[in-house]
Amino acid sequence: MKEVIDRLDKECYKLQEFLSITTSNEPEELVVRLSELNVWLARSAIMLAEAKQVQDICTYRAYREYIDGAVQLPASALKKYVESQLYEVNYLVNRLDRLNAACVHIGDNIRTQISFAKEELKLTRSGY
Repeated sequence: MKEVIDRLDKECYKLQEFLSITTSNEPEELVVRLSELNVWLARSAIMLAEAKQVQDICTYRAYREYIDGAVQLPASALKKYVESQLYEVNYLVNRLDRLNAACVHIGDNIRTQISFAKEELKLTRSGY
């Protein structure tokens, strides 16, 4: 599991770097950026699914460890105990969820910028 978490974490950093790049308002650059962003959007969805799968496996293992132990906790305390055992994978799932959402929002923003540039070009050509 650790190697999957590490691999996903590294890809998260690459995606974060990509999302942090500032682009110009040039339509050609925006179109290329949008195409690249769509690839990352698809990839981040797969990464999120992988992270949730790891989260489920780790949750199962944490409950199994608890059940095999001698200490009994109330259900609410047990839930908090298991969550505390999964802090790293929970953080990864949350991070991927936010990065995936950022891809969607940035894509919407780029499409708006492209539409604005197209409208501006129409007005320029018509003499306004």
